[in-house]
Amino acid sequence: MKELRRNMRLVGALVVIAFIGLSAWFALTVFEQGSIWASNSYNTRLVNTGARRGDITDRDGTLLASTVDGERTYLSNTAARRALAVTVGDTAGMSGTGVEGYYSAQLLDIADSPLERLSALFNGTERKGSSIQLTIDAKLTAAIASQFPSGYRGAVCVLNYRTGEVLAMVSLPDYDPCDAGGDSVEDTAYLNRCLQGLYTPGSVFKIVTLAAALEHDPDVVNQTFTCSGAWSYEGGSIVCAGRTAHGEISLKTALARSCNVTFGKLAYQLGLQRLCETAQKLGFNENFKLGDFALYNSKFPTEIGNTSDLVWAGIGQGTVLVTPMHMTMITASVANGGQMVKPWLVKQIVTGTGAVTQTGAPSQYRQVMSQSTAATIAQYMYEAVESGTATRAQIDGVKVCGKTGSAEISDDKSVETHSWYTGFIADAAHPYAVSVVVEQGGAGSKQATELAARALKAAMEYVG
Repeated sequence: MKELRRNMRLVGALVVIAFIGLSAWFALTVFEQGSIWASNSYNTRLVNTGARRGDITDRDGTLLASTVDGERTYLSNTAARRALAVTVGDTAGMSGTGVEGYYSAQLLDIADSPLERLSALFNGTERKGSSIQLTIDAKLTAAIASQFPSGYRGAVCVLNYRTGEVLAMVSLPDYDPCDAGGDSVEDTAYLNRCLQGLYTPGSVFKIVTLAAALEHDPDVVNQTFTCSGAWSYEGGSIVCAGRTAHGEISLKTALARSCNVTFGKLAYQLGLQRLCETAQKLGFNENFKLGDFALYNSKFPTEIGNTSDLVWAGIGQGTVLVTPMHMTMITASVANGGQMVKPWLVKQIVTGTGAVTQTGAPSQYRQVMSQSTAATIAQYMYEAVESGTATRAQIDGVKVCGKTGSAEISDDKSVETHSWYTGFIADAAHPYAVSVVVEQGGAGSKQATELAARALKAAMEYVG
């Protein structure tokens, strides 16, 4: 009998522990995912609130979405409306990242108490959901989209590297929120390539490899490398674009000219552990919790089977993947003295009664590299724009720093490479960072680099 009671107490204790564990898990899940659940288009509370959906405006107050006579309306300019679709979203819930879905709970004020709803009913007043002002600049976004190479897919992100404000997100192909869910819309148009597109980065990843080298061995700046256009190592070989022999070359010139041989040797010299450590410090393999939107995890291998995988990872090939927004965050860190800013999209949320319930503000994510490392990388990126592979990014009278990238996406080179560029304006008056990827845009990064220059010019014109 005593043994039976002891066993019953043991079982009871285990049940209590399991219940506490389940409750803790549920509470944590609600805390982290509650806003996503509330915003789900299948949430019946969104349909039955009785409130008029609040407005969405850009940073200058331009009306991006509003409700008129019970119908949701968007910008009258079709091209601008489509350009902003993945940011603003739609009421059909087709965009997984749009503000319409992500902030449905606020736009419809489903948090209102039954007493407030009853009061509105008796007073005969219409309940209006909260209005949301974004950091996005509508004119800038539309201008970038209009200049994207015709017939191509890809993404452009523009970020204020001092404050973290997201100024533009362009994702192509796009769609019309007025026709969300229609048969004519391409399936991938609902994908926000800035946040959800995982791309092989190619040579823009050399910024990460360079950071790893500088952080672990500052004297590497004095090292000279030899490039004969190709380098054979145990188990494979690596070549520079066009098998160009760069000869005796410094690290600075190697980045400016995007020398694969040098950066392959650098990755070999660093080893996986140090390269992976720096990549993860810069946010690879990390589940970012940004608040205003969800960002897919960029990938860097934590285990590598052979030397070839390590060498190719060092130049951003193999299994390395990155989102354009994350690449912009990394570049912004270089511009910002090694401090990674937290990107944010919502300037403020104001209830239908005029109460401000949320105000966005700059927030530092973390220090991802030393100031001296950031300064050195910025100097090398400036050299790339002045006399290296990124000269097409030059803007008259403006100091631009950048890095090109051609990302191979097929083993036999049967598919054109993705065209990449990432860079920034080195001017406190215009603290803008940009990343561009043009899918299958071709080697040399011409299309991405030229588009990036136009995007930064537009940011200076429209944002100031």
